[in-house]
Amino acid sequence: MEFNVDRSRAILLVMDMQKLFTVPSSPYGNDATEMIAPLNEILEQVRVQGIPVVHSIYQLQKDGSQSGLRTDWPQIEQGYFDPVSPWSQIDARVDVAESDYQLTRTRPGAFFDGMLAELMKKLAKDQIILCGLSTNYAISFTVHEAFSRDIPAVLVDDLIQMTAFEDRSKKEFLHATLGMWACEVATQASILARVESAVPAPQ
Repeated sequence: MEFNVDRSRAILLVMDMQKLFTVPSSPYGNDATEMIAPLNEILEQVRVQGIPVVHSIYQLQKDGSQSGLRTDWPQIEQGYFDPVSPWSQIDARVDVAESDYQLTRTRPGAFFDGMLAELMKKLAKDQIILCGLSTNYAISFTVHEAFSRDIPAVLVDDLIQMTAFEDRSKKEFLHATLGMWACEVATQASILARVESAVPAPQ
């Protein structure tokens, strides 16, 4: 699939760049260091283009009351996902600006509780540029939720990673599948070039 990315209509949605998933010393042992610098680059450039940045993070109370069907993660009971846990916070290496928005959720997909849809409506945005962690979980859930709402989503292929506890060899296959049925998959350079050259739609 391919969409006409319009900077006047888009947000940049950054998924789950939390210490729990980005720092090798975390309980999940995933190292997302290689993503930080290019992520900060796209954050800076989309802000220059007037594109709002939304950080979506996954937090769950350690008593399990918000976990739904996800009952087999000891990390929840141990409190790593709890809002007060330092592991559940955005990695300090990620450049979060005062103008950015931060939403928390209790399910994999960013649209689960309606806060993202409400924010996009408030901002008059109806397109998503999507990056972060991870293809097999939050990214794929969010893509399908966006598609079911007729919201074009463009994956930043080189700014999405699978975690160390997933089979990273399947990323290309998963992105190709998502790109065939539910979203566009493009590189960071391609997306930025299109955004910078795009003529905003009439307001």
